[in-house]
Amino acid sequence: MPTDFVALQEPIGTDGIRTVNFFNGRLLTGGDMSREQAARREADARIGLALGDGVASGLVVTYAGLTAPGKRPAVTVAPGVAVNRTGHVLCVTKPVELALSRAASPLASNVACLFDDCAPPADGDFVGNAGLFLLTIGPAFTSEGRAQVSGLADANARCAVDATVEAVQFRLLEVPTKLFGGTTFADPDFRNQIAYRAFGQGVLPGWPADLLGSKPRTDDLTEEMRGHGLQDSEVPLALIAFDGVFVHHFTDNWSVRRPLSLRDPDTIVSTLSEPRRLSVGRAMFRQFQAEIDDIGRVAGALAKTDAQTRFAYLPPAGFLPALDNKQAVDFFRPMTVRGPVHIDASAVEPLLRESFSAPAIDTASDHVVWLYRIAQTRMMPRAASILLFASGHLPYRGDARFNLNHWNFANYALTP
Repeated sequence: MPTDFVALQEPIGTDGIRTVNFFNGRLLTGGDMSREQAARREADARIGLALGDGVASGLVVTYAGLTAPGKRPAVTVAPGVAVNRTGHVLCVTKPVELALSRAASPLASNVACLFDDCAPPADGDFVGNAGLFLLTIGPAFTSEGRAQVSGLADANARCAVDATVEAVQFRLLEVPTKLFGGTTFADPDFRNQIAYRAFGQGVLPGWPADLLGSKPRTDDLTEEMRGHGLQDSEVPLALIAFDGVFVHHFTDNWSVRRPLSLRDPDTIVSTLSEPRRLSVGRAMFRQFQAEIDDIGRVAGALAKTDAQTRFAYLPPAGFLPALDNKQAVDFFRPMTVRGPVHIDASAVEPLLRESFSAPAIDTASDHVVWLYRIAQTRMMPRAASILLFASGHLPYRGDARFNLNHWNFANYALTP
């Protein structure tokens, strides 16, 4: 029908932001001011929607031990900023010492058991369950102070709050075991398997093989948690695992946190071309390096670790510190390894950035892995040894280049 069409330059006000029209002589009410505040919030939220959801900066979660009251587990959340899927900005300006417990809420019937939601034993000593938990940040509102009033009855005066504070809150949601993808806490690669459940099937080597038959990429575990209590108003920050009664297994930030980026439309073409995939690639790299750092906290542990046992998947490129050449080769056995060969320092960052869009390395395959030593690092006698590994699907970066590489730290070219 003709009435279904909109003419050029005709204002479309259906989704417009409605602000109060102030003029001299207008009778102002509290409702008018509330409408004006709602319009301001809506305008801010639309800016957030244009940026995309995720963590803008900070909000790194660090396990703090059994330091909460009653010797319960706690984490420290660093200052930072995030934007949720509804466009609202969530800001923390100072470190937060967060006890992983709270009183049971009648509104949380759709949320799996939190630590303090479980009934404590009769003697009053709380016992927490083992499990995997998703820590989120979301909006909250609280009241502050009392406003001076005039001409209000006592009943209305009791509601005269001076300010409504747009605050934040943290929630801890248990991840059901049916979302683990078949892995268990007993598996040595449990943390890695869970991380790649969160990164999604779209980062695995076989995903592009059947583009017409594949589903668009998603953060699988996070999306599945939206059916288990996770709300669009919340931003995932970290996965926290407990093996037993407050026995901390790991805290993994990068498996679920994403930098600010717009979600891809639900098409295969968009997931191949839009920047969201690069954000996931960066998260894969950071997640691996964080786990390697945790392993390295125990002296000699990294030298005794092998990739196939501890990691079902590896990022397309990454660093391994403090391993000699034999230990590096042993780390990747029985995979196919080439090197180590020297790489110029100027090629390191371009290689890493290119890797962010490449598929993960399946450690159960005969996937070729290139091992590189940074030439300039080897020239510095006191520099810490570091190894760079890269998927064989990435361009080889060890070719010597005339007038750019030292002859004794260069390699024969593999390509003409």
